[in-house]
Amino acid sequence: MPAKLVAIGDSLTQGFTSGSIYQTEFSYPAMIAQCLGDTNFRSADFTGEGGFPLNIEKVLRLLVDRYGSKVNWHEVIPAALSVRSLLDRVEDYWERGEGNQPSATGSLHHNLAVFSFQLGDCDTLTEAICRRAIPEPTDNALKQIPEFPMYRAARRTLNPSFDSQLENLSQIAAAKAIAQTGGGIENLIFWLGANNCLGTVTELKIRWSTEDDINKLAHERTCNLWRPEHFQKLLDRIAPQIDAIGATNVFIATVPHVTIPPVSRGVTPGKTGLDAVDSNGYYEFYTRFWVWDDEFGKAPHKYPYLVSEEARKIDSVIDSYNQSIRSAAKQYGWHVVDICEKLDQLAFRRQGGQVQFPFAQGFINALQANPNTQRRVSASGQPLVDTRFLGLFPNETDLLKKFRGGLIGLDGFHPTPICYGLIAHEFLQIMQGAGVAINQPPNWWDDIITADTLLTDPPPNLAHLNDTLGFLYHRTPLPKLIKSFGGRSL
Repeated sequence: MPAKLVAIGDSLTQGFTSGSIYQTEFSYPAMIAQCLGDTNFRSADFTGEGGFPLNIEKVLRLLVDRYGSKVNWHEVIPAALSVRSLLDRVEDYWERGEGNQPSATGSLHHNLAVFSFQLGDCDTLTEAICRRAIPEPTDNALKQIPEFPMYRAARRTLNPSFDSQLENLSQIAAAKAIAQTGGGIENLIFWLGANNCLGTVTELKIRWSTEDDINKLAHERTCNLWRPEHFQKLLDRIAPQIDAIGATNVFIATVPHVTIPPVSRGVTPGKTGLDAVDSNGYYEFYTRFWVWDDEFGKAPHKYPYLVSEEARKIDSVIDSYNQSIRSAAKQYGWHVVDICEKLDQLAFRRQGGQVQFPFAQGFINALQANPNTQRRVSASGQPLVDTRFLGLFPNETDLLKKFRGGLIGLDGFHPTPICYGLIAHEFLQIMQGAGVAINQPPNWWDDIITADTLLTDPPPNLAHLNDTLGFLYHRTPLPKLIKSFGGRSL
């Protein structure tokens, strides 16, 4: 029988959140598969040690369990040692332990997404190439996250059984193999491109692509922003291969504006609210999310940052990418899912808190029905979740000020399960419009909300966000983890 759904993408399609991939059953393709009645949809297994490469939520809960809602000054050293012990276990598991062995999730997965993949990786990187590029692991007391995480994830996703007959399959080749062996593919999702620009906001500098980058592998590249003409050449190379897979329907998504998530937080020294943004919603500077406004305002040049013009340029380049994507979709008869537009509508700070996004009524009803989230809906029926970094204010009585964030995880960029649910909903709307039969299970939204533990049971140390983020910055490999996003293999 034809596969009902196959997905090619990056971390956003794999279900990455809060620094790791672990709940693949709550990736948006897996959520869509439920609505298609697809009980055979297979994904890679990354549940070991709480996820790969590092589950930041697990780190916060470890600190809460041992030191309460705040690590006091005399607890810093033992707390750091506790975290280091966890990091050692995680690194050992994925580099030398069970996480480095074949898995039993099937010969080929239907979710072929791999975090940090760029557009040009979908037809070049294979399990064999990744295996040969990964050096012998070292027990590094300073780095303390698995080395070459993208390549390790690619091996476990593209060829989970480490079968020599499948070792040379790229994402596109694997999808084609599924189509050839199973009688076709009914619905193919293709969403790549975010990592062709994400490195600009994780590294807070722009390094333009060159013509040579088009034919380089991930570990050979240093650019973090692809010039539109180079992106177009990649798409011209890849689009015919996607079309040749022969899927009945192809759904291709646009690239979101990466300057919106809080991984790079907008700051205009001395100004707040709408006074801090210009007429288009841009701040004067963009810096790390663990650097606070007053600290930055005293000495901006102590910290890495992008300026407003650079943020505008990044978004303008992304607009060019999306025009290329729409043109390819028109040429091949594909369906466009405009995730860029939806994130723009959700952008809380850019719009001064006046969010324009139309939340699904099923999502609102499920929030109200869950006793742990019923207060996340205002008296007017508006969900109290947004794109700011997560924060708790337990002493606030005004619900509009009590909760902050909820759509973006603890790494500052990747969605939470409820946000993946919103993404799935947008895909489902377009799929239904294309004639795909959709049958959403009655408890679909309820299950998604229950799975989002940052929403239903947030770690109490989020109420002391300054101290918590300060600890993560100084005592964990958080900065290195953030910089590894954006198509960097290291």
